[in-house]
Amino acid sequence: MRVATEEEDRLLQKISFLESDIYNLENEVMLCESEAKGVRELRRRYTVKFFTVIVVCAFLIILSSGYLINIKSDWRLTMAIYLGSGGLGFFALGFLVYTIIFLVRFFAATSKSAQGAAFAEKIGVENLDEKETVNLAKLSNLKKNIKDNRSSLDENTKAYFELKEKNDKIFEEEIASGKRKPDFNFDAYNTYVEVTNEWIDFNKLKVEHLRVSNRKKVLEKDVEDMIYNEDKCKKSIIWFSILFLLHVATIIVLFISSNYIEPELAPFLAIIIVIFFMITGIVVIINLINFITKFPYISDSELALFVADKLGIEDTKKDLKDKLSEIDTCAEKIKELSERIKEYKEKFAKNREENFS
Repeated sequence: MRVATEEEDRLLQKISFLESDIYNLENEVMLCESEAKGVRELRRRYTVKFFTVIVVCAFLIILSSGYLINIKSDWRLTMAIYLGSGGLGFFALGFLVYTIIFLVRFFAATSKSAQGAAFAEKIGVENLDEKETVNLAKLSNLKKNIKDNRSSLDENTKAYFELKEKNDKIFEEEIASGKRKPDFNFDAYNTYVEVTNEWIDFNKLKVEHLRVSNRKKVLEKDVEDMIYNEDKCKKSIIWFSILFLLHVATIIVLFISSNYIEPELAPFLAIIIVIFFMITGIVVIINLINFITKFPYISDSELALFVADKLGIEDTKKDLKDKLSEIDTCAEKIKELSERIKEYKEKFAKNREENFS
């Protein structure tokens, strides 16, 4: 055995650095992909909320118009009656103001123009397109660096073994001719491992084992969150359905009660029924939107996949099955890598025993 030359040491250090750098970059890629997924989820939530607000606002405007169109008196009396109609006017006007503010923030957050991004910054809203662009640029740069590092790793590994083979031949020739006495690589002896192709492959297996193990942990956490979310979605649909049935039952009871109350209380009961009709209409709209947005999380049917595709919904029931399948694949891969690592360890132990025998 001979002591490694300075040039060989430099190449080995560079190989070690490149392997470590590739591992760190791959972890950053996973973080970027997770962030990109978060941006898409946020965009989906904004879109769903946008349609919900618009539909509710349109419903309130149509309902309010019934009061305003039928009133023939001057605008002061019209507004007085409108604002006093069971509080509907105040509620509708308040929601209209909220709708305007929400729309301004929505378009600022989802705008793809430079002006939209600048406006979003002024009002303190995060522009999703700008965030996504920065993240994609970073992701592209990371993947390029990984590709370059892999190429450099292959080149340096090849250069190392070519240099090692060349120096080994010179060393053997010098030993055979008596020009040189055997020397020893004490570091290699202290670790009981000689730097060889097998040693580098062994380290690559350990890095791959760690990468797959980390991926499996991430998937298991995702699956845990998705199962919890699926349970929440089921409960949400059930509770909204119960709320709708309660409203319908209340309206039926009120209609029945109108036949048995005092005549002077009939106008008040009519106002209460109108208010319940209004609230029930809102509940129906929200219930429908809630069901549509939650449906892909509890079903993997073709309809659920269609809804998820159109609304850009991720982590659905279909994704849950895919991730469970990927976890099984990762488990098999980890088992395979563990067996290969064990084989290398046994081989290194055997070589160590032979070197000391």
